Amino acid sequence: MTTTLKASASDCNSSSKQRGTPHSLPSVPSTPLSTRDQAINEVWVCASPKAGSGAGRSELDRLLARLSAASIEHCVTHDIASLKARLADSSRPADRLAIVAAGGDGTIALIAQNISNEIPIVPMPMGTENLLARYWGYTCSADAVADTIIRGERFVMDAGLANGKLFLVMVTAGMDAEVVRGMHLTRRGHISRWSYTRPILRSISRYLYPTITSVETLATDEEATASACWMMAFNLPRYAGGLGIEPGAVSDDGLLDRIALKKGFLWSGLNYLARIKFGWHLRHPDVSRQRIRRARWTATTRVPYQIDGDYAGRLPVDIEVLPGRVTLLRPATFSLPASG
Repeated sequence: MTTTLKASASDCNSSSKQRGTPHSLPSVPSTPLSTRDQAINEVWVCASPKAGSGAGRSELDRLLARLSAASIEHCVTHDIASLKARLADSSRPADRLAIVAAGGDGTIALIAQNISNEIPIVPMPMGTENLLARYWGYTCSADAVADTIIRGERFVMDAGLANGKLFLVMVTAGMDAEVVRGMHLTRRGHISRWSYTRPILRSISRYLYPTITSVETLATDEEATASACWMMAFNLPRYAGGLGIEPGAVSDDGLLDRIALKKGFLWSGLNYLARIKFGWHLRHPDVSRQRIRRARWTATTRVPYQIDGDYAGRLPVDIEVLPGRVTLLRPATFSLPASG
């Protein structure tokens, strides 16, 4: 799920300077519609050219047509610098601007890191896992994205920071991060889940499961230390492959949920995997959980870590939660995610 927003000519449509009245759509229960003065009137579509398998790209053209029909000014770019330049233009207010993140989880996080928490994001999932989009019910349908923009209903969630890099779903260190690193080293263009087969087999044969130490500040502001061969911290209760590793993570509680799997080696990993599949792992004595505000993960050897499915580097890593850091527009077909 490697994220790339590279330099590219931005395709901006400013012909719709006369703002039309947004389409009227049925309201979501208990959530008021935006007023006309608050409605989105400018959209930047930030598309990652390498996200996922490349499927659904035709929906981008349909989205632009919907935006034109709604008299919403729009611009398409693969260049994060162009977006930052737009936001730095003090002559153009951004209070009614929204960003469409057309890519995977990494694309959403990259955009969020480069904008203020007052500017809303609309995920248009085109990555491999799309964990955040699946959790909140976003799709890559142009009509669904356009309807979400036109409704303009905002909500806020926390984010995390790992060595200065924003993440929205999770950060992990250990064997799974080694698989992500292997994919990072060999990736060429679009990928699917099958693309991970070779990195998984390579990691199984080579990874030595060194111990990771986590020095943590807990929800109570007490300090604590934990050690394990697999270390994970979640902002959302989602992980690749539909694995419910931490079903208790909450997106707006101002905390991260840390999971530690103490034992290493292949047979322990297979045991954990089976227990996770059946929802039994949280009762296992080798699994520890903690709600944290921040942590520092270290190891005596070279251990990789990944954030939101992208390889991010080697330990040590300093992690912290950023309460209320990201604003999203509520999907037009929004329903509360199922617990777990």
